[in-house]
Parts: sequence; structure tokens; C-alpha cells
Amino acid sequence: MEISDEKLQELIGQWHEEGRGQFEASYPGLDYDSPSYRKRFVRKARYVCLDDGDSGAFVVDQTDGNVYRIKSKYGVPNRKKLVGNIDGIRGRQLHRSRWW
Repeated sequence: MEISDEKLQELIGQWHEEGRGQFEASYPGLDYDSPSYRKRFVRKARYVCLDDGDSGAFVVDQTDGNVYRIKSKYGVPNRKKLVGNIDGIRGRQLHRSRWW
């Protein structure tokens, strides 16, 4: 399955904006758009890692487009914690699924 950079950028942009209000209300002196808090994606051989600042959060399996929370090791999917498929999820779901 081909996952475009544009699709990934749109998803992480939505995810980032979903957390803005809560962050800025809780930490008015910090810049939510700084690299420490910014969402990004990193392509690997089999997975695309979706990172929250400097921390790994989710992986997208490039073979089927499924999005999983990670295990304690960076880039390893927790297959018991399926968030959804890249074609059907939005940033709001990533934001809600970040800490479950």
C-alpha cells in the first residue's frame, strides 16, 4: 500500500492542532509549535513512525495501512492497540488514543 507524504502530513497536522487548545491553556508560557512538541513522521523499512515531539507514539504498517500504538520499544507496533486504518482515521482519534 502506498502511503503518500501528503496524507501523512495532513494526519499529523490534524493531530497537532487537536491538542493545541488543551496545551496552550495548561502551559501558556510554552510554544506549542516548537520542535519539542511538534508532530512528525519518519519512514522506516516496513513502518512509518508517527512521533509526538521526541517520543514515538504510533506506527503505520505500510503493507496494509493499519495504525497501531507502539510497544515500549520505538517503532514496534502493539498489535493489541489498533487505532484504525490510515484511510479512515483523523487527527482527533490519534489525540484521544495517545495515552490509552
